[in-house]
Amino acid sequence: MRHLLPLLLSAGLLVAGTAAANAAISPAAAASVTVGTTAGATLADNFVGFSFEANILAGTAPSAGNLFQYMKTLGPGVMRFGGNFVDTTFWTSTGESRPSWAVATLTPADLQRLKTLADNSGWQVILGVTLKQPDAARAADEAAHAKQILGASLYAIEVGNEPNYYPNYSTAKFWTDFQAYRAAINKAAPGVGLVGPSPGRVPAADAWLKDFASRESGNVDIAAFTGHYYPACAKNTPKPTITSLLSTSYRTTEKTRADLVAGLASGLHVPGLLDEGNSISCEGTDGVSDTFASALWGVDAQLLYAQSGLKGFYLHSAVAKCGAAKPLYKAYTPFCAATDADAAAGQLQVRPVYYSSLLLQQLGTATFTSLTNSDLSRLRAYALRSGTTLKLVLVNVTSSALSTTVHLGQTYTSGSTVALTAPSLSSKTGVTFGGHFVGKDGTFAGVAPTQLTINGATLTQNLPAGSATVVTLNP
Repeated sequence: MRHLLPLLLSAGLLVAGTAAANAAISPAAAASVTVGTTAGATLADNFVGFSFEANILAGTAPSAGNLFQYMKTLGPGVMRFGGNFVDTTFWTSTGESRPSWAVATLTPADLQRLKTLADNSGWQVILGVTLKQPDAARAADEAAHAKQILGASLYAIEVGNEPNYYPNYSTAKFWTDFQAYRAAINKAAPGVGLVGPSPGRVPAADAWLKDFASRESGNVDIAAFTGHYYPACAKNTPKPTITSLLSTSYRTTEKTRADLVAGLASGLHVPGLLDEGNSISCEGTDGVSDTFASALWGVDAQLLYAQSGLKGFYLHSAVAKCGAAKPLYKAYTPFCAATDADAAAGQLQVRPVYYSSLLLQQLGTATFTSLTNSDLSRLRAYALRSGTTLKLVLVNVTSSALSTTVHLGQTYTSGSTVALTAPSLSSKTGVTFGGHFVGKDGTFAGVAPTQLTINGATLTQNLPAGSATVVTLNP
């Protein structure tokens, strides 16, 4: 295990340091953060989640291996099954042969295995049903079986996937189809909620979100209002890089989509979710989506989404062999299998972006408070309160150490820090959080905080290059 780089505190906050630690960090020009008093959105302890392609439910690996433990380690959450493959996955409860458009078949036996995964992990399920090949009665049959088998673990049914990409399809046609699915599902599985409209990442999807919210506002009957978002696509020119992933330009687009989904959801008085997303769509970019930079991106993006008022963000994921052919493997997945045999057995190993969700889990339930940041290009900063406790999340997205002064607004007398670190932004291994790494079985031993001796209202902290630091303070 790698030891945490010591965190050096000055001004009103005092902690012992050594000459060796001082020599290890040579900060660039300082950044400044001021914590305010205005309360904002709430970060719930079930904000995190994972999204999967629906066809993986046809295999035994997800329920047989250690995926449940990767979920359980994060506390309560949601697993969503949809993606592009939901529209090429055929449901049958009567043993029918799948049609030519389908690549996988789901049956009640597959839902029984999903029930095992839900029970073992403690997570709820959003289950997608096919829309591109419209069949409301078949979707209702699937929903009825899901209700019977999954019980309280079933969060909702998602109708289709990114309908804005369907050929010769419109917002009006989607609404008509959604109404037909809703009527059929309400009849076959009363009490089961639906989520939508779940459009893709492109700017044109904004119109789909607004149109659906406008139509739904007359008689709200959904469990959550959903969208998807990735700040870039692997097919973009120029290609996404670590620098662009951590840029303020990507971040601006993330905030724009989050604000829109959260705002429309608030108007409908239902939770707003980004129930599919990650760093880079189109299966991700090797050397970017699978590096430690993606973990720092994930910390910032997830906190940004929560601060905007969203109630969940579910990282799109895969359970294939690491580096296997895409689209079965995705460079951005939080976990993958080392070998084909491991993939078949569902034995997964952690990838860097998983640690972003682990950091959020450590924050628990808290309320964002206002904050000003002098240098967004180098530092992403968040302040959250839980009772009298103040938690700061300071993300240094640069490859140099960064001295940061935080004006706290009041005096604190005790505290601690933990850091998420790796050898470099481009590292694919060597990631630790609070001095520990996630085990091969998906368990996490917990963090080893560095205690602070505090007597003041100003914190000056030297943040290691490419790191995310959580500071917990008590008055």
